[in-house]
Amino acid sequence: MSWLVVNADDGGFAEGKDDAILRCAHAGLVKSVSVIANGATTAAFVARARDADLDLGLHVNLTEGRPLAGPRESLTDARGTLPGKAEAWRRAAAGELDAREVRREVTAQWERLAALGAAPTHVDGHNHVHLFPAVGEVLAELAAGLWVRVPCDPVLPEDLPAAFRTWTRELRGPWKRTDCFVGYGFARDPTPDGFLACVSEQGRVTEFMAHPGAREGTPFSCSPLRDRETDALCSTSLERELERRGFVLASFAEVACA
Repeated sequence: MSWLVVNADDGGFAEGKDDAILRCAHAGLVKSVSVIANGATTAAFVARARDADLDLGLHVNLTEGRPLAGPRESLTDARGTLPGKAEAWRRAAAGELDAREVRREVTAQWERLAALGAAPTHVDGHNHVHLFPAVGEVLAELAAGLWVRVPCDPVLPEDLPAAFRTWTRELRGPWKRTDCFVGYGFARDPTPDGFLACVSEQGRVTEFMAHPGAREGTPFSCSPLRDRETDALCSTSLERELERRGFVLASFAEVACA
């Protein structure tokens, strides 16, 4: 049996994106969502997602918006906001992040989801910041026994920071990890065929990363391709084809129980 967990990132960022994620969930493919704890619609999204019986996880965010633990010298810019993907990765690679500040912020994000009634089954990072060594140290305590994303997709974007591959290989902790991780190819070709091309190799458990629904923000997040992801994930033929290929759609919680 090959389990396929289609996980939508960025829940709680914006109402339109939340609507897109829930549309995909109602269509049947998306069963797990990674939630931004400091998003504009986080509280409303967690309530809606719980009503839809979605499996929720923490999408650690050190790149966009305002930190929950307040401005910190190594984490924020002059405006007190998180500094963006390129700068956050630069600081992490240069050893400029204060581990105590990282711990306070990641813990605050974890506690925010708990306060909203979410019981995370998995953890990953917005712009993969969970790979930062300082973040991994906190997750080893907070997320012990949960699923943590190891983003070793065979198809990787060319613009990933230099430390990405090294930190992906080194990511170790007291958590569960899937056998396969895919999704980058789908982000470039968000069609049913593009989806199926990503899951040609089977492991016991595969995580499929998706970003349905465009929103304001980075060029990636506001691209029309994100709305095309929504349409593809709502395709009525896709679920049947996955079943024919031997995949069982599930959430992280369902795989853990099995």
